[in-house]
Amino acid sequence: MAQRIESIRGMEQDTGGVDFIDAARGDLRLITGMITNSRYTEEIGQRLFTLAAEVGCLLGWMSYDAGLEAAAQKNYAGALRAAKTADDDMLGAHTLCFMATQATNHKEQRAAVGLMESAASVSNRVPAFMKSSLAAHETTVYCKAGDHKRAAHSLNRAFAALERSGSDRPAYLRWYGESQLRSTEGRFLLASGQASRATDSLEKSVTHAAPRDQAVRCGTLALAYHQAGDLDGALDATDRALRFIGTGIHTQRGVERLQEVRNALASHQSEPKVKEARARIVALSAA
Repeated sequence: MAQRIESIRGMEQDTGGVDFIDAARGDLRLITGMITNSRYTEEIGQRLFTLAAEVGCLLGWMSYDAGLEAAAQKNYAGALRAAKTADDDMLGAHTLCFMATQATNHKEQRAAVGLMESAASVSNRVPAFMKSSLAAHETTVYCKAGDHKRAAHSLNRAFAALERSGSDRPAYLRWYGESQLRSTEGRFLLASGQASRATDSLEKSVTHAAPRDQAVRCGTLALAYHQAGDLDGALDATDRALRFIGTGIHTQRGVERLQEVRNALASHQSEPKVKEARARIVALSAA
């Protein structure tokens, strides 16, 4: 079961999670059925609940990426309960980070901050890579809440902890590393009015990212180039995002990011290249 979960996690990073939600739901039903109907040792029971938490969190993320917000919340809540039963504080904190991300993107900033404070309560007893992940999620939450000073402090702690971390980490955190943190840095710089610096960080984040993340981050990169006054850079990043999604990557977040790009480019809509890019975004959104 652990191998199946890892396989789904890898595939959803390549093409987006919407195509694998049913498979993950089937795995979760199988695991919960084993928990309910089987006899097992305490050690195996703990492992089963840990697996249930991992699948629940992954299902929450895939649902969120596909725009299925209610399903995401339900799966995150189930994952949190399973992690608590498994007595796995780190996995529980990891789930809370994802719940905070969803809340802050829905402008529920007070709830997001509260969720991150709960997640960060384990920071003194988790490895360096988890400390870095916690601090990176704090950066996003505080940035969206408008507290750029605290966001900058969290970002510095995230980089410092990442430098101290080793390569040994649980499967559910193997996606996290410098590429992800550079994306967080880029979004912070963009939100704090440092668009030119943001383009550098975002370009670095795109280079080593999984295909689905490249599709999403190219949209953010286009916004950064536009804000920096580099229209050609914005159009190039937009084209990259469109080509990624056009190859079969499914991510509602990526489509929504491109819709933001379309709105940003409206002031240049008289230019033929801009008109073409905006039309391609409209066609993608309608598909």
